[in-house]
Amino acid sequence: MRLIVRARVMLCVALVSAWGCGGSTPTGTATPEATAIQTLQPGVIRIAITGNATDTLDPEAWMNRYAERLAADLGLRPEWAVVSFDKSWALAGKGEVDVVATNLASFPDRVSEGGTFSRPFLYEQRALRIRSADRSRYTTIADFHGQRVGAVTGMAALRDLLQRAPEGVTVVAAGTFPELYAMFDKGELQAVAQAEYFTLDGRVIPSYTSALALIDHHDLNPGQREESVFVVRDASTGLLDAVNAFVQRTPFPLHLPPPPAR
Repeated sequence: MRLIVRARVMLCVALVSAWGCGGSTPTGTATPEATAIQTLQPGVIRIAITGNATDTLDPEAWMNRYAERLAADLGLRPEWAVVSFDKSWALAGKGEVDVVATNLASFPDRVSEGGTFSRPFLYEQRALRIRSADRSRYTTIADFHGQRVGAVTGMAALRDLLQRAPEGVTVVAAGTFPELYAMFDKGELQAVAQAEYFTLDGRVIPSYTSALALIDHHDLNPGQREESVFVVRDASTGLLDAVNAFVQRTPFPLHLPPPPAR
């Protein structure tokens, strides 16, 4: 198997809206648990995100809006650090942010000193995204002999490809999803490894148009649910409990209606 890496190392710090590039988001009324929170800067919660997507089919946009709601719920002003996904889970422990909100799964090798995983807010299954027109050609990763399949550096999708792609499948790594999909749109990739996303109660979260189809659904680790979490800085006193309470009372993502009452 060949591995082609086209990673962009990007670490830029910005004050941005989670839905655009201007202004701060008004904060809400602080919850009782927020009164004891001590963050890097009083009254401010510094949050790592991967970009400023706004498309409701884009998981980055879901994550940004959820993080924005977290800040408002806690009555803290958000300050956004735009970072690359790879190794983002270590930023809270290093004291660079209070919270990492890069939609990362809680794998044991992503545990970092000084940072703790929150409660999970969604789960994923590994899948390959192909053009709908190619649906009859491909069923699993084994069908891509002589073809190129891509994923983002550091993500579970790349880990999965490196574990499962047979000899003859070229695995391509990109630094960001825009870079990855640009290659896909140009015909340089025949598939993109990403995921199917689910609410905690098992509903699919729509994440692609009819131009795409998802194939080869499977768990990264058979029988284990791959769950996404925040990473919270341990030294931000009281913040982990507040984040967990927020996740417990706030279903993800915000744009879906709540599940039917039982």
